[in-house]
Amino acid sequence: MSVVGTRGKGLLLLLIILAGLGSVGTVTTADVPAVDINTLSPGKVVFLEHSLIANGTVVSGEVPFRAVNFPSYWFNQNTRQLNGNIDFALNDSLIAIFGDILTLRGDFGAGTGNKLFGIYSLPTKADHATIYSIDSYGTVWLYVNDQYVSLRPGEEYRFNQTETIREGTGTVNVVYQHLYTNHGLINKNAISTRMIV
Repeated sequence: MSVVGTRGKGLLLLLIILAGLGSVGTVTTADVPAVDINTLSPGKVVFLEHSLIANGTVVSGEVPFRAVNFPSYWFNQNTRQLNGNIDFALNDSLIAIFGDILTLRGDFGAGTGNKLFGIYSLPTKADHATIYSIDSYGTVWLYVNDQYVSLRPGEEYRFNQTETIREGTGTVNVVYQHLYTNHGLINKNAISTRMIV
């Protein structure tokens, strides 16, 4: 199993409580299909994106204010163009790209940052999820939030977590809003190292 995007240590400090979920994708208990990456169309990869919004409210005292660096990639939904900092190989072994976005709000911090990761084998640990299978239509099967989820191209899966953090002289309640979006298949020749908005 390979691993991409392990962030949780800096954010999840004390207590995590599941607060609810919402889904446009399908939550399934069925067997995950066998992996057959050879069925992907030549020159195409799946683009799966995870967005995490951390919104904090100070309960007492004072807590440090965090900041996130500016975004390092941009995806144009209309042109299907993916631009940005590509620090992995765009070769024939690449089967998917995982985009990880972090946004800080409220008393927890400010700013939005993101990063791209290349996926060359399955299963793959992708931040809070494990990606198990991808089919020729671009459907992704993953395990996240203690359940198996299938996302067809264009589908989303959401869930929330809450945490209470005690830092410095204060306490802050943080709500984490997770959103997984399957952008489907994109052409490798539509991936560029240039930042174009």
